[in-house]
Amino acid sequence: MAVATQTRSAPVSRQNNARRTRELILTVLRYVLMTVLAILFFSPFILSFLGTFKSNREITAWPPELFPSVWRWENWANAWNIQIGGVEGNVFGRWLFNSLWLGIVNTVTQVFFCAMVGYGFARLRFPGKELIFTFILATMALPSFVTMIPAYVFYANLGWINTYWPLIVPTLVVPFGVLVMTQFFKSIPKELEEAAAMDGANRFTIFMNVGIPLARPALITLAILQFQGSWNNFMGPLLYLRSPEN
Repeated sequence: MAVATQTRSAPVSRQNNARRTRELILTVLRYVLMTVLAILFFSPFILSFLGTFKSNREITAWPPELFPSVWRWENWANAWNIQIGGVEGNVFGRWLFNSLWLGIVNTVTQVFFCAMVGYGFARLRFPGKELIFTFILATMALPSFVTMIPAYVFYANLGWINTYWPLIVPTLVVPFGVLVMTQFFKSIPKELEEAAAMDGANRFTIFMNVGIPLARPALITLAILQFQGSWNNFMGPLLYLRSPEN
């Protein structure tokens, strides 16, 4: 009986070893594929970083060269001390700071106000709600170039040219953010808010203490997208900012 048991367990053990071997091979192949894809996706960033140490000829060379023939470490110092538009000193650092603080301000304000508007559309009842929501979504189909000249004339009449207000005020609420937050708040069970209301919480308290914590995934996603959009915004500063310091 013991010999028969050992005979049956031997094929099972070999099958388990073969399965573990296959799983190990698949895991190794999976990580190799992920590593190759990561290198391909990050190759533009790698080339950009290595390009900071190259000469102008090497940057524009084709086919592109991965490493510079001579590492020009002084390029970083030259970038920080470059003179542009008659402004001497750390103009590059000033521009970097402008982009950073504008991105933070736009992100914080957009996330907060889009969350408020989205919560209102998802939970409140008021006349014309569907019409207003449809109109907001319809503005997403309007190209920004259509409103470029009227917006410039409007801000010029307000005296906002060469100030940061045209880059902050119009983006306090964006249609995409309203859509994202409205759909997310609709997915939150109303019973949670009703329980808070029974405890005496008003609408704003429910929004801040119940809605915002539960909407954290949508808020983080919206914050990342809006910060990226603000950081990459080129046309707005080009139109409204005149002085090199701005």
